[in-house]
Amino acid sequence: MYNYSDFFIALQKYVNENKLIDLYYESAKKKAQFPYGVISVPVMTSLRYGTLVYFDINIWATEPNIGLELEKKLQDLVNNLDRKLFPEQRAVIYFESQKNVSDPEFELIRRKITFSVRIF
Repeated sequence: MYNYSDFFIALQKYVNENKLIDLYYESAKKKAQFPYGVISVPVMTSLRYGTLVYFDINIWATEPNIGLELEKKLQDLVNNLDRKLFPEQRAVIYFESQKNVSDPEFELIRRKITFSVRIF
């Protein structure tokens, strides 16, 4: 089975280098600046040719960072990643959905963006 960690390292590097949003895998640094994204644990499905992996990027923000500025960052993130080819990792990523997530435990704003990646 394919080791998908190479893809997630490349994804994180691409997003951070292009200054789309600060992106972390599974957990953010203690002193991360809002807004930032965290890649959730992926769900993999073996296909006849390759692997299909679903994952979420949870976007965390605080009150001063919400509104049009945050929406623009999210749209830029989706636009840059949808159908993005990662040739070295033999992977292509697709946007699936985006939704607001409310959680009374947190005073933070959270958005969940779901992507799938096909790895050959």
